[in-house]
Amino acid sequence: MTKPKPIPARPSLEWLRKTAKDRLAQARRVTPEAKLAAAQLQIAREYGFSSWRAMKVHVERLSARRTFDEDGVPTHLPRVDLIASWPDFTAERPLNLLVSGCLAGLPVGVDGSTYGDHALIRRLIDLPNARAVTFCPENFAFGTPRATPDIHGGDGHDVLDGHAKVLSDTGEDWTAGMIAAAERMLAIARAHQVRLAILMDISAACGSQVIYRGARASSAHQIGQGVCAALLVRNGIPVVSQRDYRTLNGVFRRLNPAFRSRPDLRDHHEVDWYRDYFQA
Repeated sequence: MTKPKPIPARPSLEWLRKTAKDRLAQARRVTPEAKLAAAQLQIAREYGFSSWRAMKVHVERLSARRTFDEDGVPTHLPRVDLIASWPDFTAERPLNLLVSGCLAGLPVGVDGSTYGDHALIRRLIDLPNARAVTFCPENFAFGTPRATPDIHGGDGHDVLDGHAKVLSDTGEDWTAGMIAAAERMLAIARAHQVRLAILMDISAACGSQVIYRGARASSAHQIGQGVCAALLVRNGIPVVSQRDYRTLNGVFRRLNPAFRSRPDLRDHHEVDWYRDYFQA
Protein backbone atom coordinates (compact mmCIF):
# COMPACT_ATOMS: atom_id res chain seq x y z
CA MET A 1 0.00 0.00 0.00
CA THR A 2 1.33 3.44 -0.98
CA LYS A 3 1.34 5.86 1.92
CA PRO A 4 0.06 9.39 1.37
CA LYS A 5 2.39 12.31 0.87
CA PRO A 6 3.14 14.44 3.95
CA ILE A 7 1.78 17.94 4.27
CA PRO A 8 4.77 20.36 4.10
CA ALA A 9 5.99 22.26 7.14
CA ARG A 10 4.37 25.57 6.19
CA PRO A 11 1.27 24.84 4.12
CA SER A 12 -0.90 27.66 2.83
CA LEU A 13 -3.79 28.20 0.46
CA GLU A 14 -1.30 29.82 -1.92
CA TRP A 15 0.77 26.60 -1.91
CA LEU A 16 -2.40 24.59 -2.46
CA ARG A 17 -3.54 26.72 -5.41
CA LYS A 18 -0.10 26.63 -7.01
CA THR A 19 0.06 22.86 -6.64
CA ALA A 20 -3.30 22.48 -8.39
CA LYS A 21 -2.37 24.95 -11.13
CA ASP A 22 0.90 23.15 -11.85
CA ARG A 23 -0.82 19.76 -11.91
CA LEU A 24 -3.47 21.02 -14.33
CA ALA A 25 -0.79 22.41 -16.65
CA GLN A 26 0.95 19.04 -16.65
CA ALA A 27 -2.30 17.22 -17.39
CA ARG A 28 -3.21 19.53 -20.28
CA ARG A 29 0.06 18.79 -22.03
CA VAL A 30 -1.29 15.26 -22.50
CA THR A 31 -5.04 15.91 -22.40
CA PRO A 32 -5.92 19.48 -23.46
CA GLU A 33 -9.48 19.17 -22.13
CA ALA A 34 -8.33 18.18 -18.60
CA LYS A 35 -10.34 19.88 -15.85
CA LEU A 36 -9.13 21.64 -12.72
CA ALA A 37 -11.49 19.61 -10.51
CA ALA A 38 -9.89 16.36 -11.65
CA ALA A 39 -6.40 17.70 -10.91
CA GLN A 40 -7.52 18.86 -7.48
CA LEU A 41 -9.04 15.48 -6.62
CA GLN A 42 -5.90 13.69 -7.75
CA ILE A 43 -3.75 15.88 -5.49
CA ALA A 44 -6.11 15.44 -2.53
CA ARG A 45 -5.98 11.66 -2.82
CA GLU A 46 -2.19 11.68 -3.11
CA TYR A 47 -2.09 13.47 0.24
CA GLY A 48 -4.58 11.08 1.80
CA PHE A 49 -7.77 13.15 1.62
CA SER A 50 -11.11 12.03 0.20
CA SER A 51 -11.75 15.35 -1.55
CA TRP A 52 -10.16 18.66 -2.45
CA ARG A 53 -12.51 20.42 -0.04
CA ALA A 54 -11.37 18.22 2.86
CA MET A 55 -7.73 18.97 2.06
CA LYS A 56 -8.44 22.70 1.73
CA VAL A 57 -10.14 22.79 5.14
CA HIS A 58 -7.20 20.95 6.69
CA VAL A 59 -4.66 23.34 5.16
CA GLU A 60 -6.71 26.35 6.28
CA ARG A 61 -6.64 25.11 9.88
CA LEU A 62 -2.90 24.49 9.75
CA SER A 63 -2.04 27.82 8.15
CA ALA A 64 -4.10 29.67 10.78
CA ARG A 65 -2.09 28.04 13.56
CA ARG A 66 1.31 29.50 14.53
CA THR A 67 3.41 26.35 14.53
CA PHE A 68 6.80 28.03 14.05
CA ASP A 69 8.33 31.31 15.14
CA GLU A 70 9.86 33.51 12.46
CA ASP A 71 13.26 31.89 12.95
CA GLY A 72 11.83 28.42 12.32
CA VAL A 73 11.77 27.21 15.93
CA PRO A 74 8.54 25.41 16.87
CA THR A 75 6.47 27.54 19.23
CA HIS A 76 5.91 24.69 21.69
CA LEU A 77 9.61 24.42 22.60
CA PRO A 78 11.12 26.40 25.49
CA ARG A 79 13.33 29.02 23.89
CA VAL A 80 16.85 29.82 25.04
CA ASP A 81 15.77 33.10 26.65
CA LEU A 82 12.99 31.35 28.57
CA ILE A 83 15.39 28.75 29.97
CA ALA A 84 17.85 31.53 30.88
CA SER A 85 15.10 33.37 32.76
CA TRP A 86 14.42 30.45 35.08
CA PRO A 87 15.60 30.91 38.68
CA ASP A 88 18.51 28.96 40.11
CA PHE A 89 17.18 25.56 41.14
CA THR A 90 18.22 23.71 44.28
CA ALA A 91 17.31 20.43 45.93
CA GLU A 92 14.90 22.39 48.12
CA ARG A 93 13.47 24.40 45.22
CA PRO A 94 13.89 22.12 42.18
CA LEU A 95 12.85 22.41 38.57
CA ASN A 96 9.48 20.68 38.42
CA LEU A 97 9.11 18.50 35.35
CA LEU A 98 6.20 16.51 33.95
CA VAL A 99 7.56 13.40 32.23
CA SER A 100 5.87 10.72 30.12
CA GLY A 101 5.80 7.54 32.18
CA CYS A 102 7.60 5.47 29.55
CA LEU A 103 10.46 7.98 29.32
CA ALA A 104 10.88 7.69 33.08
CA GLY A 105 11.22 3.92 32.78
CA LEU A 106 7.70 2.84 33.68
CA PRO A 107 6.36 -0.15 31.69
CA VAL A 108 3.30 1.67 30.36
CA GLY A 109 3.76 1.35 26.59
CA VAL A 110 0.96 -0.22 24.58
CA ASP A 111 2.78 -3.55 24.89
CA GLY A 112 3.78 -3.09 28.52
CA SER A 113 7.30 -1.95 27.62
CA THR A 114 9.13 1.34 28.13
CA TYR A 115 9.74 1.75 24.37
CA GLY A 116 13.47 1.31 24.89
CA ASP A 117 16.13 2.80 27.10
CA HIS A 118 15.88 6.53 27.76
CA ALA A 119 19.12 7.05 29.65
CA LEU A 120 19.36 10.77 28.84
CA ILE A 121 15.94 11.53 30.30
CA ARG A 122 16.61 9.40 33.37
CA ARG A 123 19.89 11.22 33.90
CA LEU A 124 18.07 14.55 33.74
CA ILE A 125 15.31 13.65 36.19
CA ASP A 126 17.86 12.15 38.58
CA LEU A 127 19.64 15.48 39.01
CA PRO A 128 19.37 16.68 42.62
CA ASN A 129 17.76 19.97 41.62
CA ALA A 130 15.14 18.42 39.32
CA ARG A 131 11.91 16.83 40.43
CA ALA A 132 9.84 14.76 38.01
CA VAL A 133 6.20 13.85 38.25
CA THR A 134 5.44 11.01 35.84
CA PHE A 135 2.19 10.30 34.06
CA CYS A 136 1.07 8.16 31.15
CA PRO A 137 -2.24 9.47 29.82
CA GLU A 138 -2.90 6.41 27.69
CA ASN A 139 -2.36 4.08 30.64
CA PHE A 140 -4.62 6.34 32.74
CA ALA A 141 -7.43 6.20 30.18
CA PHE A 142 -7.09 2.77 28.58
CA GLY A 143 -4.83 0.62 30.75
CA THR A 144 -1.79 -1.47 29.82
CA PRO A 145 -1.45 -3.41 27.59
CA ARG A 146 -3.83 -1.76 25.13
CA ALA A 147 -4.52 -1.16 21.47
CA THR A 148 -2.58 1.62 19.69
CA PRO A 149 -4.37 4.95 19.28
CA ASP A 150 -3.81 7.46 16.49
CA ILE A 151 -5.43 10.73 15.51
CA HIS A 152 -7.67 10.77 12.45
CA GLY A 153 -8.62 14.02 10.75
CA GLY A 154 -6.01 16.34 12.20
CA ASP A 155 -3.76 16.65 15.24
CA GLY A 156 -4.25 17.06 18.97
CA HIS A 157 -5.46 20.64 18.63
CA ASP A 158 -8.09 19.50 16.16
CA VAL A 159 -9.23 16.79 18.59
CA LEU A 160 -9.63 19.38 21.34
CA ASP A 161 -11.61 21.59 18.95
CA GLY A 162 -13.90 18.75 17.86
CA HIS A 163 -12.53 18.49 14.31
CA ALA A 164 -10.69 15.15 14.65
CA LYS A 165 -10.98 11.84 16.50
CA VAL A 166 -8.73 9.42 18.32
CA LEU A 167 -9.25 5.87 17.09
CA SER A 168 -7.55 2.70 18.25
CA ASP A 169 -6.05 0.29 15.77
CA THR A 170 -8.96 -2.02 16.62
CA GLY A 171 -11.46 0.60 15.46
CA GLU A 172 -12.69 1.93 18.81
CA ASP A 173 -13.39 5.63 19.30
CA TRP A 174 -11.12 6.73 22.13
CA THR A 175 -11.62 10.47 21.70
CA ALA A 176 -13.43 11.12 24.97
CA GLY A 177 -10.98 9.01 26.97
CA MET A 178 -7.97 10.80 25.48
CA ILE A 179 -9.42 14.24 26.20
CA ALA A 180 -10.15 13.17 29.78
CA ALA A 181 -6.54 11.98 30.10
CA ALA A 182 -5.28 15.30 28.72
CA GLU A 183 -7.34 17.21 31.28
CA ARG A 184 -5.95 15.01 34.05
CA MET A 185 -2.40 15.60 32.79
CA LEU A 186 -2.94 19.37 32.81
CA ALA A 187 -4.36 19.20 36.34
CA ILE A 188 -1.26 17.32 37.51
CA ALA A 189 1.03 19.86 35.83
CA ARG A 190 -0.75 22.73 37.53
CA ALA A 191 -0.81 21.03 40.92
CA HIS A 192 2.95 20.51 40.77
CA GLN A 193 3.72 23.92 39.25
CA VAL A 194 5.47 22.28 36.32
CA ARG A 195 7.70 24.51 34.20
CA LEU A 196 8.45 22.00 31.46
CA ALA A 197 6.97 18.77 30.09
CA ILE A 198 9.23 16.10 28.61
CA LEU A 199 7.01 13.87 26.51
CA MET A 200 7.34 10.88 24.19
CA ASP A 201 7.25 12.01 20.59
CA ILE A 202 5.08 10.31 17.90
CA SER A 203 2.42 9.40 20.49
CA ALA A 204 -1.19 10.40 19.84
CA ALA A 205 -1.20 11.60 23.43
CA CYS A 206 2.28 12.99 24.06
CA GLY A 207 3.76 13.66 20.62
CA SER A 208 5.06 17.20 20.19
CA GLN A 209 7.19 17.36 17.04
CA VAL A 210 5.77 14.60 14.85
CA ILE A 211 2.73 12.31 15.05
CA TYR A 212 0.88 10.09 12.59
CA ARG A 213 -1.91 11.42 10.38
CA GLY A 214 -4.31 8.51 10.74
CA ALA A 215 -3.60 4.84 11.39
CA ARG A 216 0.18 4.50 11.57
CA ALA A 217 0.29 1.33 9.49
CA SER A 218 -0.94 3.20 6.42
CA SER A 219 -0.54 6.92 7.08
CA ALA A 220 2.00 9.67 6.64
CA HIS A 221 3.68 11.51 9.47
CA GLN A 222 2.54 15.03 10.25
CA ILE A 223 3.93 17.98 12.16
CA GLY A 224 1.86 18.53 15.26
CA GLN A 225 1.09 17.61 18.82
CA GLY A 226 -0.84 14.78 20.36
CA VAL A 227 -3.93 15.58 22.40
CA CYS A 228 -2.26 15.86 25.80
CA ALA A 229 0.74 17.81 24.55
CA ALA A 230 -1.59 20.20 22.71
CA LEU A 231 -3.57 20.95 25.87
CA LEU A 232 -0.38 21.63 27.83
CA VAL A 233 0.90 23.96 25.10
CA ARG A 234 -2.42 25.81 25.01
CA ASN A 235 -2.04 26.44 28.71
CA GLY A 236 1.44 27.87 28.49
CA ILE A 237 3.49 24.81 29.43
CA PRO A 238 6.38 24.27 26.99
CA VAL A 239 6.97 20.73 25.75
CA VAL A 240 10.19 19.05 24.70
CA SER A 241 10.52 15.55 23.26
CA GLN A 242 13.14 12.90 23.89
CA ARG A 243 14.55 13.76 20.43
CA ASP A 244 15.11 17.48 21.06
CA TYR A 245 18.75 17.17 22.03
CA ARG A 246 19.72 20.82 21.64
CA THR A 247 16.96 21.99 24.00
CA LEU A 248 17.62 19.18 26.47
CA ASN A 249 21.29 20.18 26.56
CA GLY A 250 20.19 23.72 27.43
CA VAL A 251 18.04 22.39 30.29
CA PHE A 252 20.94 20.30 31.58
CA ARG A 253 23.24 23.33 31.54
CA ARG A 254 20.66 25.49 33.32
CA LEU A 255 20.50 22.92 36.11
CA ASN A 256 24.27 22.47 36.21
CA PRO A 257 26.49 24.94 34.30
CA ALA A 258 29.34 22.43 34.49
CA PHE A 259 27.62 20.36 31.80
CA ARG A 260 29.42 20.78 28.51
CA SER A 261 27.78 22.93 25.87
CA ARG A 262 27.05 20.91 22.72
CA PRO A 263 26.38 23.29 19.82
CA ASP A 264 26.54 20.28 17.48
CA LEU A 265 23.32 18.86 18.90
CA ARG A 266 20.05 19.42 17.07
CA ASP A 267 16.38 19.33 17.94
CA HIS A 268 14.17 17.02 15.93
CA HIS A 269 12.90 19.75 13.59
CA GLU A 270 16.52 20.43 12.62
CA VAL A 271 17.54 16.93 11.52
CA ASP A 272 17.86 16.03 7.84
CA TRP A 273 14.99 13.53 7.87
CA TYR A 274 12.53 16.12 9.17
CA ARG A 275 13.67 18.82 6.74
CA ASP A 276 13.56 16.48 3.76
CA TYR A 277 10.29 14.78 4.67
CA PHE A 278 8.37 17.97 5.44
CA GLN A 279 10.17 20.22 2.92
CA ALA A 280 11.14 22.44 5.84
